[in-house]
Amino acid sequence: MDSTGSNCRLLFDVGGTFLKAVVADSAGELIPESEFSCPMPSDGSRDEIVGALAASVARGAAFVSSRGQTLGGLGVAFPGPFDFARGIPLMEHKFRQIYGLSLDDLLHGLPETGAEMPIRFMHDVNAALLGEMTRGNARSFGNAALVTLGTGLGFACCLDREIQYAPMGSPRISIFRLPCRGGILEDWVSKRGLLRIHAGRCGCSDPSLTVADLARMAFAGDLPARETFADAGRILARAIGGVLARNRIECLLMGGQISRSFVLMEPVLREELAAVPTLRMIAPAAHIGEAAFYGLLAGLDRLAGVKPDVGIRTVGCGA
Repeated sequence: MDSTGSNCRLLFDVGGTFLKAVVADSAGELIPESEFSCPMPSDGSRDEIVGALAASVARGAAFVSSRGQTLGGLGVAFPGPFDFARGIPLMEHKFRQIYGLSLDDLLHGLPETGAEMPIRFMHDVNAALLGEMTRGNARSFGNAALVTLGTGLGFACCLDREIQYAPMGSPRISIFRLPCRGGILEDWVSKRGLLRIHAGRCGCSDPSLTVADLARMAFAGDLPARETFADAGRILARAIGGVLARNRIECLLMGGQISRSFVLMEPVLREELAAVPTLRMIAPAAHIGEAAFYGLLAGLDRLAGVKPDVGIRTVGCGA
């Protein structure tokens, strides 16, 4: 099946609570009116998770059909651990109820897809970096890295335009477990990390406070909130400066929902990472919400044998 002719591609970005979906047209452009979210709790039952996937495929395929076109491919961005070549989740901390289940078999068995449908699974952070390499702020760099800030802390990098994969397709370099203040880096640079830093600065915690609240407070001039983002940026920079230097990173991008508040961290990131000799750009991702979708499109193009618009190669599983 030719995914580059008159066919559309259906793209999923799976998070911890929702599956986000969008349809891309035959030219590779995302169709805004096709976007939707489907509840898909990572602590849900197997039936709930499988049902969400099946219902989302059906909804996306119905949209494609309503335009008089056909579905020519399916891309799925998922967190890890995951065997991305075979489409098998291996997570024990979330999505436990589908551990070891072949999502590849599941999706190929749906009436809207079939055995010949091109399906590409990618780690969500790798997909986002690939999207930035093809259509975003990493496009003109050989060595680039993406840090995603949200419920967790993610990291992916490319060296000499090659996405760096671990054997089963996850990012080769991981930073979330780096030692930090008696714990790990993710304890301090993530949703829970920001709330923890803020509670320490204020001397108390507010269970109703969200990171979005913190950002609004910081932009309104609240000093503890502003210092919270600066602290998180400083902790992150000091933890990853050596990783960036060793891998000759030229471009550091910030993705994930928290990175929408990048300007609150920017001054300290630039100050702390000034000693990384190769680093020429520090910026938010150009497509914070869509980068993973663009990466999935590039991955599906590779399955179809289509040459990407930039010289992208992949190292390890998933090439």
